[in-house]
Amino acid sequence: MVGGIYKSKVKYTLVLGIVAIAVVFACIFYINNVRSAIEADNLVYFDEIAFEAANSISMKLNELFTSVKNYTYRFAGFDAISEEEQMRILVQTANASAFSDLRYINLEGGALSAYHGHAFLNRRDYFQYAIQEGKANISSIIVDEYTNTRVNIFAVPVYTGGELTGVLTGVYDTEALIEAIYSETLGGIASSYIMNLEGAIVLRPNVDILGFDPGISFFDDITPTTDTASAILRNIAVEGSQGVFNFDFDEEHYAASYKSVGFNEWVIITVICSSDILAFSDNVLTMSTTFTMVFMLIVLGGWLFGGFKYWISKNRFFDAVSERDSLKYVDTLTGGPSFEKFLADVRNAFDNSADDEASTYAMISVDINKFRTVNDHLGYEEGGRILIKLAALIQAGLNEDEFYSRRSADSFCILIKYTSDVDIFGRIETFINDTYYQIEEYKLILSFGVYKIDDMTMDIRSIIDRADLARKTIKGGNESSSAFFDENMLVKIREEKRIENIMEYALESNEFKVYLQPKYNLTDHSQIIGAEALVRWFRDGKMIPPGGFIPIFERNGFITKIDKFVFEEVCKQQKLWMNRNYEMKTISVNMSRMNLQEPDFVRELYEICNKYNVPTKYFEIEITESVAFENLDILTRVFNELKNYGFHISIDDFGTGYSSLNMLKNLPVDVLKIDRSFLSDTHNERANNIIHHVINLAMSLQMKTICEGIETIEQVNLLSDLKCDMAQGFYFARPMPIEEYEKQLYSDALAVN
Repeated sequence: MVGGIYKSKVKYTLVLGIVAIAVVFACIFYINNVRSAIEADNLVYFDEIAFEAANSISMKLNELFTSVKNYTYRFAGFDAISEEEQMRILVQTANASAFSDLRYINLEGGALSAYHGHAFLNRRDYFQYAIQEGKANISSIIVDEYTNTRVNIFAVPVYTGGELTGVLTGVYDTEALIEAIYSETLGGIASSYIMNLEGAIVLRPNVDILGFDPGISFFDDITPTTDTASAILRNIAVEGSQGVFNFDFDEEHYAASYKSVGFNEWVIITVICSSDILAFSDNVLTMSTTFTMVFMLIVLGGWLFGGFKYWISKNRFFDAVSERDSLKYVDTLTGGPSFEKFLADVRNAFDNSADDEASTYAMISVDINKFRTVNDHLGYEEGGRILIKLAALIQAGLNEDEFYSRRSADSFCILIKYTSDVDIFGRIETFINDTYYQIEEYKLILSFGVYKIDDMTMDIRSIIDRADLARKTIKGGNESSSAFFDENMLVKIREEKRIENIMEYALESNEFKVYLQPKYNLTDHSQIIGAEALVRWFRDGKMIPPGGFIPIFERNGFITKIDKFVFEEVCKQQKLWMNRNYEMKTISVNMSRMNLQEPDFVRELYEICNKYNVPTKYFEIEITESVAFENLDILTRVFNELKNYGFHISIDDFGTGYSSLNMLKNLPVDVLKIDRSFLSDTHNERANNIIHHVINLAMSLQMKTICEGIETIEQVNLLSDLKCDMAQGFYFARPMPIEEYEKQLYSDALAVN
């Protein structure tokens, strides 16, 4: 009996021993597999976060690059103008930029700074690279010649007529640049470095876990463990490269992810200590090992208890990882969903959307017009608070299965559901009103581009691009507005881009010509009393209609160059007629709203007149009433300056705006040009009464009146009866080349000569 019990206990003990050993081996096997899985998962996660950090840095650097490139058109032919004019352009451009200074460097290396005068920079690497390679680039950290501070230089070649003529550089304080491009990666436990293809560090973040200084080689003090340093550098040198490697440094093991910046032959390397990336998994593995020891002591009971605790810990670990993953889905400024989160939510909504014909989706692209002025007037901190409020308003207006995100700066994307266009208009109108009444710090002018989605399999970014195209057709207005995408916009955008690519060359190649449309005295219909100057564009023997390029130039700012080109061409011609002793007539020249924002605008016109020694009294500066309505204070200042210099002033399209009477009360105007819309029906008594009262009002204020767009004898007779002073239009003469105008105006003088 006793022997049987003894044998039974031995058998039981043996079984328990075998089970314990099996459990131990099973746990060891399981722990090793879990560790490998966790390491692989964490490395993948780290690589994704590092890739996003690199993209963010590249994007911010590209934004600064692009801002310099966008200014280069102003510096074409820069060497040919006076230094005073050069300084004016430099200072004006620098004040509008994000850089601490802008400098133009000619081909010999002579530099002119917006704020610090002259220097000689021909030995600077960024200058040599821009000149020899013809490519934009960013300098490493250098000590600035002017300020003796550490800076980075953004250098972009300047072309005049397709020929390289200089380099435009933007100066950015290094500390400010680091602050602007870097954000904490993985809560500050990782660091991203920018280095060149030789491994030398160009920029390092404020949060630097390795403590490397700029200029040293990244590979001097580390010991790569996955490959040799030279092999890693070879991989990095491949254009568009990205990858990962491991290394040891200061008795610690690290993981590194690298990605090409996309320019300047720079690479972004993001580094994290393996002990940090595996912190969670190490806790789990420690607990598992402890429980394994318990398994050996208490056999199956300990194994069951340990297994239970292990799964609890594992769940906590994955909850922690999930929480960490969620950080990349949060916009760091507004606290709302990030753009990555938005893309994922939209795709998920499309994939799970039922076939519901009564409700479909629309993508809305929203942008604040001239948001830079908000930052300039209120400061970046207040500008950030306004964006936070705007994001909250968007969030509050969303329904179920609708999403939004701040994409960049002041640009937002919104996905809404709708059943008809009325729904979309209503949502936009509500949002405009909410913004107007709830954001009191600044009157925000918003542009909305709408794309009605008919194919949910389309790439989300392509959908957003279409909404952006619609928005860009209206951006820059003075009131909040919206536009819907249609396929013609793609054609229009391509054509607009083509025109922008050739406009500078066209101006330098004399493709723009000045035409004159005569103005006639309504007392004597055969008497030409002056003309209006108009621009025409001839390319490859064909004329591009003004409506095909003037609106584009007004949006991109090139119109200011065209206005001054027309003015100077007219000035040259007036000088020729003066030299021939012809009877001088006043010629009117249109000036766009963008000119009025330039503080030296009137002075420039006066200097052009002085250059050709033509009195200002032979010029009439024409401004549309809609421009006057925008900012009466600015216009009053400009008009008073024009009068002080002796120019005549006319208001175009008078009667179409809302500020007409108030404008006349404040502005020293010489001529009112009555809009042609009032003459569409000569039998409309109400319209005729308006013209009559405008003419009488002008007479009482000692102003002249002119009506444009005259096409019939009935219109001529009506205006004569109403005592209008002047007229122009196809009835009298179409716009014509200067030579033809000269023949009509000075036919007798030409016959004598």
